[in-house]
Amino acid sequence: MKKQEQDDSLTEIKKAREYLEESQKNLARLKSGKGVRRKLRFLLKENTLLVILLSILLILSIVIPVVFLRPDQIIVDPMQEHVDTTINLIFTNFTDNSGFPIINETLQTTSSELMILSSLAYALIAQAGFEHNQEDFQTKISQIINTLENDTFVTYENRSEPLPIFYQFLGLYTLLQSKYVLEATSDIISSAMIQNVLLKTLESYLSNEASLIIPPNSNSSYLIDQVMAIWVLSTYTLLTGNDWLSGYYFESLIQGLLDVVSEFFFNSTTNILYQEYNHSVNESRTLAEVENLIFFTVALSKAERLYTYFEKSSYNIHQQIINEFVDDKWFVHASNASDEEVYVKNQAYFILVSYLMNLGNVGIEVQNKITESFSMNNGFIEKIGEEDITCESCLYGLVALASKNWSVIENQRENVNIPTAASVSPISIYITVIMMLLVIKVWRKKIVIRRNW
Repeated sequence: MKKQEQDDSLTEIKKAREYLEESQKNLARLKSGKGVRRKLRFLLKENTLLVILLSILLILSIVIPVVFLRPDQIIVDPMQEHVDTTINLIFTNFTDNSGFPIINETLQTTSSELMILSSLAYALIAQAGFEHNQEDFQTKISQIINTLENDTFVTYENRSEPLPIFYQFLGLYTLLQSKYVLEATSDIISSAMIQNVLLKTLESYLSNEASLIIPPNSNSSYLIDQVMAIWVLSTYTLLTGNDWLSGYYFESLIQGLLDVVSEFFFNSTTNILYQEYNHSVNESRTLAEVENLIFFTVALSKAERLYTYFEKSSYNIHQQIINEFVDDKWFVHASNASDEEVYVKNQAYFILVSYLMNLGNVGIEVQNKITESFSMNNGFIEKIGEEDITCESCLYGLVALASKNWSVIENQRENVNIPTAASVSPISIYITVIMMLLVIKVWRKKIVIRRNW
C-alpha cells in the first residue's frame, strides 16, 4: 500500500474515533437527568445559535406590539378638573338668561368690563388646549362685540359713555386673542375691525403735544394707561408684522411712551415708579402698586423685542415685584409683601406675565397658590381671608389656569414677526437716502471747484 493511501486511512480512522467519542458523550448527556429536562438540555447544548435566534424572536414579538403598536394614551391636563368646575360654576351661578356673565348672585347685572374679562378668559382657555364645548366657547368669546359702539368700548348700560382707558386697551388685547379662536369659523372679529378700534383709541387718547396717553380734559396722566398702550401696540406689531398704520409708526410711538414713563413716572435716582403725574403742578404722585408694575413688566418685555429702550429691563422690574410684593409663600400683595391685600386678580396677572417672559419657575410657584389657597367651592375667591366668590374672581382663576399652556403658543406666534438687528425701518431708510444725497452733492461741488482751479 502506498504511503498516501496509508495516511488517508489513518485520517478516516481518526475521524471515526472522534465521531464515536462524541456520540458517547451525547449518550451520556441524554442519560443524565430525566425525560423532558434531559432532552431540553441536550437541545440547548447542541443548538445554541438556533436557541439564541428563537429567544430574540420571542422577545421582539412581545416588545414590538407594546412599544410601537400600542394605542395613543390620552393625557389629561391636571388642571382640567379645575377648569371644568369653574366653568360649570360660572354657567350655573353667574350667567343670565341671555348667556351674559353677571357680577354675582346678588347683583343680577352684567357690565362691559366683565364681558371683556370673560371673553379674554375663554379665549385663553380655548387656546391652552383644555377640553371645551367649541360652539359654547365661541359664543362666550364673541360677547365682547356687545361692548363696542362706533369702534369704542362703552359701558353696557350707557352706549354713549366710553370705558376707562385701561379697559379700552384690555378690550383691544382681547380682540386680538379672540380673533385667533374665532377666525377658523367666523369673521365676526376681523383685522379691519381691530385696526379701526386701535386707530379710534389712539385718536381719542393720544396727546400729540405731550406724546402720551391721557384722558380727555384731564390734567393728570397715569402709568397704567401708558403701559397698557405699550403692551397692546407691541403685541399688535409682533403678531401682525405691521408697524405702520394710518400715519402712526408704532415703534416710534412705543419709544415715545417709554420716554414719557421715564420722564414723568420714574425716578432713576431712587429707582421708584409712580402711578400718576399731575401736569398742572408738574408732580409725580402715589407710589406704583403691584398691578401697575405687573402690566409695566409685560409691556416692557414686549417692547424690548422691538429694540426699544428703557432705563431698566423687564427682568429687573419682575425681580423688583418678587422682592417687594411677593412673600415667602408666593402670595402677591398689593402694596408691599407684608400687607393683607392679596387678590386673585394680581396673582393671576403675575402668573400670566411670568409665563410670557419664560419664567416658568416663578409662574408655577405663584400658580400653585391659586389652586391651593384661592380655589373654594368649585370656584375662586376674590381675596385671601375672605370667602366671596364672584364671576370676576372665577374668570381670573381661569386666566391663571390657562397662562402656562397659552403663553407657549402666544410667544411662538410673536417670534415669527420679531425684527432682526438687520431690519431697517422706514425712518432709517429716509435718513440713509438724505445722507447719500448730501455726500453726492458735496462730492460734486468739490469736483466743480477743482475743475475751475
